[in-house]
Amino acid sequence: MGKILDYVRWRGDLTLDREPFNSLDAGLFAAFAYLPFDSSVKGHTLEAATKRLIQKKTLIHSDKVEAQLINLSDRYKNMRFLDWSHLSQKKPPVQFTAMTIELDPQTILVAYRGTDGSMVGLNEDVDMSYQPEIFGQNVAADYLDKIVQTYPDKQIYTTGHSKGGNFAAYAISAVSPKIQDQIIKAYSFDGPGFMKETYDQLEFQRAIPKMITYVPEGSIFGMMLDHPERVIVVKSKIKHLMHQHNLLHWEVARNSFVLAPCLSNTSRIIRSTFISWNTKIPREKREELWLAFFTALESQEITDASQLTTNKIRGAIQFSHAYLSLDPKTRLIANEIVSDIATTARQYINLPFLNHTEHLEPLGNDSSKGPIVDDSYDGS
Repeated sequence: MGKILDYVRWRGDLTLDREPFNSLDAGLFAAFAYLPFDSSVKGHTLEAATKRLIQKKTLIHSDKVEAQLINLSDRYKNMRFLDWSHLSQKKPPVQFTAMTIELDPQTILVAYRGTDGSMVGLNEDVDMSYQPEIFGQNVAADYLDKIVQTYPDKQIYTTGHSKGGNFAAYAISAVSPKIQDQIIKAYSFDGPGFMKETYDQLEFQRAIPKMITYVPEGSIFGMMLDHPERVIVVKSKIKHLMHQHNLLHWEVARNSFVLAPCLSNTSRIIRSTFISWNTKIPREKREELWLAFFTALESQEITDASQLTTNKIRGAIQFSHAYLSLDPKTRLIANEIVSDIATTARQYINLPFLNHTEHLEPLGNDSSKGPIVDDSYDGS
């Protein structure tokens, strides 16, 4: 079995009129949205834009390989950038990047970038855990509306990975019914889901049939919240849970993802921890903690997650300083949350290290055919 970039190697000579757009194309473009383009790509073909990008000395190897494959592929190289947009601000936190690509004369694709590692982006991610709606989701919906107004006769796909997948789904729920009718499909790849008070709205319910989410068997981020839409569980080449989040590691065969039997025990246990956190710790306490915590990180001049992870000793010191700068009341809330998470995890402490599948009843890999999880919550 291969991975998505292998799919480009295998099938990249087949244009869309010979092999229709599929989930692997949507996944590729969800990853493509992370490449460091800028607004100058508007009006250029993917071949021209990637050729210029490849020449950048600062481009990391994996991004260069992805750009080179698309540059050489008959399937993608003649597609054209119609738009590229970016917005980053601290209050309210928004880290937003989206691109629009003309797939063929009748069809366009809007791809939303996920979190880029900045503290603004991470702050926005955390906000999703206790807010039914975040500002970035409305930015995503406004972007889609703007694109449709510019290209009113086009049929549309939306796609995105992680937070970008959440934006891709949310955007089609927040636009008018007329625009919803132009949507072919909204793809989310390991997006975190939604709160009940969001997906219970009539506008969202109307859009659900056009949404689909793919998650790896060891999904963490994709299990943060609930998914009213169809969810499919796929196999990953990588067993490390955090690395499974990268969809370029997911297994593919011919023109589709390879399905896993079900979510792993560990993924379901982590989901139980999320649920415990979101139901036992009041929303206002979580909001108070995270607001204070990100303010403390900012006071330590930490603007990117890499500052905490590149040098682990320095990162630990900076993290400790940020924690100690919290006022006593907020530190108490933090301790309560950590204690609650530890209590939940302790119930299953041996599961990740034992091969005893009887601890959790196996479920399915396609929510349209049966449950993939056996718990839920409303995010309150």
